[in-house]
Amino acid sequence: SQPRLPACFWGREIMSKPLGSYWDVLEPQFKAINIYKNAETLAASIADIPRYIVLLYAAHMCQSEVHNGGFLQLFWNSTGIIVPDAIEAYKTIGMPILASLLEQAVQPLGLPYPLDRDDRWDALLRASGLDEAELEAIFKTTDNFYIGFVKATKNLPFDDLDREFWDAVKTESGGFETAATRYAQRSEER
Repeated sequence: SQPRLPACFWGREIMSKPLGSYWDVLEPQFKAINIYKNAETLAASIADIPRYIVLLYAAHMCQSEVHNGGFLQLFWNSTGIIVPDAIEAYKTIGMPILASLLEQAVQPLGLPYPLDRDDRWDALLRASGLDEAELEAIFKTTDNFYIGFVKATKNLPFDDLDREFWDAVKTESGGFETAATRYAQRSEER
């Protein structure tokens, strides 16, 4: 079981009032979690953070990225480093449909899941099924690097999975906000 957070955490009292949202426990740690360099930097940044808060972070960031720009954006951005934690998080907070959809979206990238951003980019391009000449033609005629990835990966199943994921975020287990808050409340009580 996780240790109970102290009454004053990072200079903010978070346990003197009832937990209103998962964000109440996530926000004080949000900026401390560093997803922007590599797996070692991420591991060091979360070493002293309770696991349930790391899982809340991963689930929050994953659903935010998919809502904002879909699975391609999640995998393309630095946020993609937390995908394995997000899968665990959705299973743990009672959202197995979200976990399953994320697992389906990850499949084209292969195993083991590439934590390094450049490795994810390579995996996305390999998964596109396009040969080197086709990829080169796309990127030579596209001014925006990300749009090149959008064009190159258009045959991957992300669009349908994005829609299913968005729907499940709103409905599964009462919706993400409700499920994540329930999980945070249970974890805080331990």
